[in-house]
Amino acid sequence: MLRRAALVALAALALSAPARAEDATAALATTLHRQIARCWSLPADTPVDATARVKVSLTESGELDGSPTIDGPVAGDPATKAFAASAVRAVVRCAPFKGLAELAPYATWKTLLVTFRPPDDL
Repeated sequence: MLRRAALVALAALALSAPARAEDATAALATTLHRQIARCWSLPADTPVDATARVKVSLTESGELDGSPTIDGPVAGDPATKAFAASAVRAVVRCAPFKGLAELAPYATWKTLLVTFRPPDDL
């Protein structure tokens, strides 16, 4: 059975009203989650505590502006490295990302950190 892992999108928001910033963050996270989840296959031997943060830079049209990178160190075991690599592949496969401009100004989502985690029932 193919399991989809949980992922959370985080954006550094610079909006004037705090309520708007929270709403925009939630909407961006939901939109990115839906798009990326369809492109991500969780490796079979994923450790239950695996986490990967992928840094993504986007153009105004939602295309990748360079290659996504892992933010921070990745543990040395092959399964965790495979998990991190699968996260990067998912971001690349799903680009370009649609609908972001309708949710928040470009400066809000120009650079994103997307956190990937295995599902709780792994």
